[in-house]
Amino acid sequence: MARVCTSAQTTGVKQMEQAHPVIKSAFLEDILRPKRIVFIVNPKAGTNLQRHIRKSVEQHLDHKKFIYGIWHTERAGHAAELARQAQAEGYDIVVAVGGDGSINEVASVLLHTDTILGIIPAGSGNGLAMHLGYGRDLDKAVRKLNTAAVKSIDCGMLNGHPFVNLAGIGFDGFVAKQMQGSRWRGFLPYLFKSIRAGLSFTPHTCTIETENRTLTETCFVVTVANGPMYGYNFQIAPDARLDDGLFSIVIFKNVPRWQYFAAIPSSLNGRLYHAGFVEHFTAQRVKISCTGDTFVHIDGESIESPGDLEFEILPKALKVLVPSMVSG
Repeated sequence: MARVCTSAQTTGVKQMEQAHPVIKSAFLEDILRPKRIVFIVNPKAGTNLQRHIRKSVEQHLDHKKFIYGIWHTERAGHAAELARQAQAEGYDIVVAVGGDGSINEVASVLLHTDTILGIIPAGSGNGLAMHLGYGRDLDKAVRKLNTAAVKSIDCGMLNGHPFVNLAGIGFDGFVAKQMQGSRWRGFLPYLFKSIRAGLSFTPHTCTIETENRTLTETCFVVTVANGPMYGYNFQIAPDARLDDGLFSIVIFKNVPRWQYFAAIPSSLNGRLYHAGFVEHFTAQRVKISCTGDTFVHIDGESIESPGDLEFEILPKALKVLVPSMVSG
């Protein structure tokens, strides 16, 4: 195998191993014109599946279709930097190997470009990846890239911050804040944090304005959804579609806490809207003003965004690989 080096990456053998494309066959590159694909790996993602990504790519990626690189992130924000570098070096596909936060970083760079986003789920929840059909098995997810089709999907903007799947305020933002920086990841830690946060979180009064309505409500959760689900198959917005040019706005009104926990089964079978405390509608633009401290997340990652929150849909702004129903 030959390795191709660039002048921007000369800080040592370890970085070169992580950051340079592996050319499996110069002959194939010239004759068959395979796509150039790079895997941007978050080594600190929740499941640790990403530790096996090199072996999985070597064994399960179609090397007649793809010439690949495997690059590892070293800090927060590094995935976005590497995605920009991949664009500059002419890669056709940039694959985020991690959770929804990693996908967000990579996707934010690829908006309104011809560079295609791929996904290998290696996070704790993997809401977007699960909805698209990548599943949780690393080897199967890599194989699904071989036959995946390109689809253009919408993205959202919150005060200049892009998001692909979900954004919101209130309880889920509070939980995201509690999880920030935690090394204890996965379903059980998230459940534990959620239960503890649910007992201590104080809802605030929010005014929600769209192009069609204005309402003021004491809210436990306000979710602005592009996609339908959090991780672990919890469907917060079962009617949300990634390509319809609309947000699904989902509001949890302030009711006794036990009602939220009692509705968990409904969130797993797509019947959450039947709960009496849920209000939902669609919009292209949303403005939210709240009293008190506002906890905000985009794609499951806590962010600081003081003042009014303004959301805007970006129709068909991102090209993404979607697995074939028969692949894997």
